[in-house]
Amino acid sequence: MRLDEYAAQDGIGLARLLREGEITPRDLGQCVVQAIESVNPALNAVVEVFADALDRLTNQRGAGPFYGIPTLIKDLPIEAGRHAEFGSRLMKGFRAQHDAVYWQRLRESGLISVGRTTTSEFAIPAATETLLYGATRNPWDVKRGVAGSSAGAAAAVAAGIVPFAQGSDGGGSIRNPASFCGVIGLKPSRGRVTGSPHANAPRFGLGTGFMLTRSVRDTAALLDVCHGPDAGDGYEITRPSEAYAGTMHRSPKELRIAVCTRSWSGTPVEQDVLDTARLTADRLSNLGHHIENASPDFDYSAFLHAQKIIWAAGAAADLPVLAKLAGAPLDEDTLGPSVHAVYRFGCTLRASQLREALEVYDHITRQVGRFMQRYDLLLTPTSAIAPELIGTYDPNRPGLDIDDVFADLEPKETFTALFNGTGQPAISLPLGRSGNGLPIGMQFVGRFGRDDLLLAIARQLEEQLEGKPGIWGQGLPDIYAGH
Repeated sequence: MRLDEYAAQDGIGLARLLREGEITPRDLGQCVVQAIESVNPALNAVVEVFADALDRLTNQRGAGPFYGIPTLIKDLPIEAGRHAEFGSRLMKGFRAQHDAVYWQRLRESGLISVGRTTTSEFAIPAATETLLYGATRNPWDVKRGVAGSSAGAAAAVAAGIVPFAQGSDGGGSIRNPASFCGVIGLKPSRGRVTGSPHANAPRFGLGTGFMLTRSVRDTAALLDVCHGPDAGDGYEITRPSEAYAGTMHRSPKELRIAVCTRSWSGTPVEQDVLDTARLTADRLSNLGHHIENASPDFDYSAFLHAQKIIWAAGAAADLPVLAKLAGAPLDEDTLGPSVHAVYRFGCTLRASQLREALEVYDHITRQVGRFMQRYDLLLTPTSAIAPELIGTYDPNRPGLDIDDVFADLEPKETFTALFNGTGQPAISLPLGRSGNGLPIGMQFVGRFGRDDLLLAIARQLEEQLEGKPGIWGQGLPDIYAGH
């Protein structure tokens, strides 16, 4: 299989070729190695290739919908025995001690993890420029960044290294890299993808793991494979009535869609982003949906203050445990300035402040839930900005405090972090380009548990845009394995 042929396929396309005997898993492994050698020196997206996994690839077909298809995992622990360094000097050499349950399910579907991608340090900064690995670069313009924290995953998918890659999202960490790289990034509803064996949903319910993809059908099929609770989960959400791979093909009709382009933080929204939102609203209207300019009403400053407390409390609890496992001190020699600032703030907090912050989130979740009773979907930009030049939000500059860290996050997470707090499903779709050719993503948000409707609207839009080169007819990035 030629590299350009490989890079042009999504996961389901590769699975069909495998079933028909036109290629073998070993062929795909060779393509991944060639792709990494071709584009990774320019991108710095892949930090380790698992030679043992590549050696296990065979020329035989096997069971499972994704049998023999290679993928990449993020530099956070989900696969037992693999390095999981959190993008941090503190954890250099650390290995994951347990499989994530949802990763077990993906592996049982036939997926093979063949390497590890970059993340921002401890998935906190929204710029993946770490002291451990350096900056991850955007395949559309290597002078620009890929946001965070699932940066390497997004860059690898956009550049054709793998058809999809694993990520996680605690404030926009799947959706923003997807937007910056022109791929698809779904944050499922809270509880849809279990955080077991450690939690029902990580980081006080804010975080979830899932995949970044090049097609809606891959997104749906992957969610079919890995969704569902694990024994002992604290709560279970409504199960889908049928497979997402089927319901995504039911084109929705006459949806009530709220459109909000006013940033809740007050961060200016770039004109190219506003133009993409307007064009997307027009496209939806032409499809027969009812569009209304509307926004949930909530206190963003209270939300932001609560977010700082929740994230910092998590850092103050988790980092000493990890430092003990690593046998290293928690100081400015082991932590980057952004993470150290969040940790320092967390160490000043009282338990009552965490409870108050969680109560703020509960209140805002009610407000957003009532707003969504009036609409089927909410459309917003994913990020207020197009991909910025590397170094613009340098997470390692000296003298940072907690407010500086969240000010850096704000242009990217103004529209995304709210839905980690409320737990609603949200997806970033590649629906625009800036004047200088950079991808711009739009975010769709559904009611709690309605991941199916997000996939259906995504597929409806995809049908209009596919057929030309690249993901959704965007063309191909400058750095692409198929060139």
